[in-house]
Amino acid sequence: MRPISRLAVALCLGVLIGMSCQFTFRDDLVYSCKTTADCGRGGFVCVAGACCFSSGDEVCGDGVDNDCDGRVDGDEGRVMEVCNGRDDDCDGLFDEGFDLQQSPTNCGACGFSCELATQRCVSGTCGPREESDCGNGLDDDQNGQADCADPGCNLITCGTACLCQGGRKVEQVCDDGVDSDADGALDCADPDCANQVCGTGCTCLNGMRRETNCADQVDNDQDGGADCADPGCSGQFCLANSTQRCTGSACLCNGGPVVDEVAALCGDSVDNDCDNLTDCREAACDTQSCSPDGGADCACTGMTKTERTCGNLIDDDGDALVDCADRTDCPELSPCTAVLGALTRTGRCSAAGTCAVEFCFDGADNDGDSQADCVDADCDGLSCQSDGGADCQCANASKAERNCADRSDNDGDGRADCADFPDCPQGTACRRNNGQPGSCQANQTCN
Repeated sequence: MRPISRLAVALCLGVLIGMSCQFTFRDDLVYSCKTTADCGRGGFVCVAGACCFSSGDEVCGDGVDNDCDGRVDGDEGRVMEVCNGRDDDCDGLFDEGFDLQQSPTNCGACGFSCELATQRCVSGTCGPREESDCGNGLDDDQNGQADCADPGCNLITCGTACLCQGGRKVEQVCDDGVDSDADGALDCADPDCANQVCGTGCTCLNGMRRETNCADQVDNDQDGGADCADPGCSGQFCLANSTQRCTGSACLCNGGPVVDEVAALCGDSVDNDCDNLTDCREAACDTQSCSPDGGADCACTGMTKTERTCGNLIDDDGDALVDCADRTDCPELSPCTAVLGALTRTGRCSAAGTCAVEFCFDGADNDGDSQADCVDADCDGLSCQSDGGADCQCANASKAERNCADRSDNDGDGRADCADFPDCPQGTACRRNNGQPGSCQANQTCN
């Protein structure tokens, strides 16, 4: 991000005594802050040192903190899934881990709770529950199954931080130092805690506590090493509002130092300065080339990539729109190139986003002017052959034979060589039946 001077904000907060002013935040810039007061009004809040305006729920995959909670796109698995119909942890699934068919607190739908004292959830519907206490060690309904062994206790609490699930007790809290399900294993050592949170910035992995917040300068897993000093942080983000990662014991940008995003680096698709902005999204890249080769075919304009060459048949700005189809960057009448078979011709972009070029041999109105092939004035003097050869040429709105010695009807009018008298008049070079050269006669023969 690109922090700005706080001077403008400070002035509006009262440095000019007796005067009032208003500062408008631009959506295309990132503003640094210490408190929400630094962000002025209008719904902006200070999150992780930057002013943020919430646009609603988090949108997975866009690299933006949409809901201004300090986390981006699920923050690499650190956000726990909540039963709410949304993909909270951005793993492509929503409400995973919640059994809507049997959960008494989410029975049939997220948030629909059965009366826990008297009901259980069966096939997504609340019904009567007979086992009155699932953690007292007694077979309350005398059906030969006590507590969690009784199907009626499924997904019902069996004590503090204990839940009945699949006919057994399951540990629910993985950082309280208590063996809640009485299975002889507590917290991360209990298989029930696999991949579960064991405190702020800590997750149970492979039976052990592991640091998952590597940018808070805290030894979250209490193993004696904080952030990059903890081997568990290798490859993890290690600086707030940055894409720097732990490499060895150091916090590095792309495995090395931070590099300013300018010039040739504006088209390499790499966040070289690790500020969560890449290429044209970086203000310093404005007006710079965004072509990987540094050429002029793509340029950064207004923090977006812009197509600058509309006739090279390449999607220069990577928006999946090539040349004239990119109507914003290649407006009507922009020079363009069209290809048909082995022929390439230059033309102008049409309002429909196509390259309007008439090809003079295919019987089609290629440029949309209601005139096809040689009838179109654009074809006057051009070849009317699919290979671009000189044996047939458009002239006076029709095809004309231009080779009178190949014994072929080049213009398709049913007459070959000297027999095509208008195109091969008397005296035109031709070839006799015996293969010897001759000239066209008045009787339309070669002699």
